[in-house]
Amino acid sequence: MSAANTARNILPSGGFTSLRQLEMLDVIAELGGNDRRNIPVAKISAKVQISATTVSSAQGFLRQAGLLETHHGALSVTAAGLRLTRLRAEDSARARLFLRDHWQSTWFTKAATRFLRQGPLQRAALAENLGHGLSSTRERGLYLVDWLDYALIVQVSEGGLVHLPDSTSASEAPTSSLPLASANEVSALPDDTFVAVMRAYGTLLTSLREPATGA
Repeated sequence: MSAANTARNILPSGGFTSLRQLEMLDVIAELGGNDRRNIPVAKISAKVQISATTVSSAQGFLRQAGLLETHHGALSVTAAGLRLTRLRAEDSARARLFLRDHWQSTWFTKAATRFLRQGPLQRAALAENLGHGLSSTRERGLYLVDWLDYALIVQVSEGGLVHLPDSTSASEAPTSSLPLASANEVSALPDDTFVAVMRAYGTLLTSLREPATGA
């Protein structure tokens, strides 16, 4: 990665977790309505009960991530940001899947995929790799890993080991025992089960498309 490209990459703000940033997006979307009006930072700050400085510090990553726009002291959600907040209110699993698809071409998705392609890494190690040359604050790299986990781009195990989802999709919901369910039945599944079933269906479909080997 060239120095010019590195300078354009932005990590999430420190001291402001991914969950709180998602809540901030929800507030901006709510205040802006369907036409995505610009909301003054001071008004956002009062609504989410965090300082205006903290709100402003979060906008860099969220803007680069395609979820937020800035307007001279005001913020508004993008069309994708509005879609994410609407999905979060309706179905958190589908919100996460939407964000995964929305972020497929981002620098942080490509970087995380590259680092994990050789095998799992501890959360702190991946955070250090992602934040190398971008910040001296380790916390910001960790928050980026949390964002990637939320977006289903990576998976973080209970022990803090991070891996790419495809490496475990089959074990989460074996394709040999996948139920044939209606769209409504699948939609009614709990979030974790829904995501696991979708990954398993993807694994099954991929295997069906692959040419047979052998004789």
